[in-house]
Amino acid sequence: MSKKKKLFTLFLALTVVFTMCFAAVPAYAASGTAITNADELKAMSASGNYYLANDIEVPANLILFTSYDAPFTGTLDGNGHTIKGYTYTASADWTEQAALFGYAKNATFKNLKMTEVNISLNQAGTVAALVAASENCKFTDIRVSGKIVGKSLSTAAGIVAYSYEGGTLTNCKNSADITITNADEGSSAAGVAGFIGSAGSMKNCSNSGKISISGSIEAASISAAGVVLNVGKATSCKNSGAISVSAIGNGRMNDECIAAGVAVEVDTAVSCSNTGKVSMHATIKPTGPHMIGGVFAHAAKSASKCYNKGTVSYSGESYRGVYVGGVSGKALKISQSYNKGSVTLKIPSAESAEQNKVGGVCGTVTDMRNCYNTGTITATGVVFIGGISGYADPWDDKVISNYNTGKIKATTKGTYKGQVLAGYEGTEVVQKRNIYNNYYTGSGTGYDPVYSTPHKYVAKAYKVSSIKAKNCPKLSSKYWTYSSKYGRMILKNNKEK
Repeated sequence: MSKKKKLFTLFLALTVVFTMCFAAVPAYAASGTAITNADELKAMSASGNYYLANDIEVPANLILFTSYDAPFTGTLDGNGHTIKGYTYTASADWTEQAALFGYAKNATFKNLKMTEVNISLNQAGTVAALVAASENCKFTDIRVSGKIVGKSLSTAAGIVAYSYEGGTLTNCKNSADITITNADEGSSAAGVAGFIGSAGSMKNCSNSGKISISGSIEAASISAAGVVLNVGKATSCKNSGAISVSAIGNGRMNDECIAAGVAVEVDTAVSCSNTGKVSMHATIKPTGPHMIGGVFAHAAKSASKCYNKGTVSYSGESYRGVYVGGVSGKALKISQSYNKGSVTLKIPSAESAEQNKVGGVCGTVTDMRNCYNTGTITATGVVFIGGISGYADPWDDKVISNYNTGKIKATTKGTYKGQVLAGYEGTEVVQKRNIYNNYYTGSGTGYDPVYSTPHKYVAKAYKVSSIKAKNCPKLSSKYWTYSSKYGRMILKNNKEK
């Protein structure tokens, strides 16, 4: 046998072996008890493991496991199939829960789609397509579409309304619209999940549905977000849906109104983004400042590698102040993040500036590093308005290595304006040692010259003709790289989109 024939024979033998090996590996198959229709779904035991063998439809107003003391604790694997047309309608003055599952604890939901969801209520407590109230549950690869409508809903979300003791959501998506039209006693809504808490986490979750809350508020509060209301950690979560809050009334509230693209409040966030429009109009009197942000309203611990491209706007009264930011209304620590969307704050000109803060990246911040803004920032009324943040209080922290190229538009007398920051805390202590190596290209000064009276301690910002390495030597190559597409420096680990 020739050498070529030997090699060819060996090749054929190896091909057969590899083919047999791969053929022996079984494809993914769901385990547990098969569900083929609504009756089998309704017959589930609390602790069983189930999977959908095909698409199913369920009867209207179905709620499974309605007792807190007897929740669902098993597994429901959609197996890639769909529950079609889940409908719940009620005209009663009060509905405690509306969802396919009332209560779930330590349960797992995965690989499931719910399409053509139609929930319509008067007033209700916890409302969602899949689970109303859960405790330490896992949600993976869940998709929800349709609509949820109510006059006044305490907490509404596309997938799960409330989670006690945390829980995890991974690769979950909502495209259902959520609309609350008469939030007189306070309401909260989010596209994917409601309150998850500091012990919970979300990864690769997204919302494209429209989230809207309006009402004449008396002694209550309202909040809306694209992905989640409150969560401990959010990673790679994004929103593209329009988020709007409208709170009309003359009464005082118990708390502020809040709106955000991804999360009302998050402890730690990495690589989250918003491209949707986020807006708020409020005439009521809160006990604390309203907060609105393109990605977050409040980043309580840290946010990194996040960005906003959507428009962010607030109009109305400013009884206790307003914080508006392209990425976050308020943040403790934020790094390697940017804003490209326009940010607007419109309030009566007679209000004091001290509590009204608007900025390209944040409204107010404690620590900001390696961030930038290119969006236009506009304010009507007396405010602190800054290119990267309206205000900063870095007593033991830093505001360093940031830049702004966005336009700053504010002409109301009494406004504090800066191309980098409008103002910062600690006139004699916090300045040169805490705020430095920041750059800007627009006209004016880096920090408001009236608020930051010039003397040897004043923080220094550099006005440059363009944001390039030769003009901005303090923008470290560890974090920054030049983009020929944009003609300026962009973040190396959070490439501009």
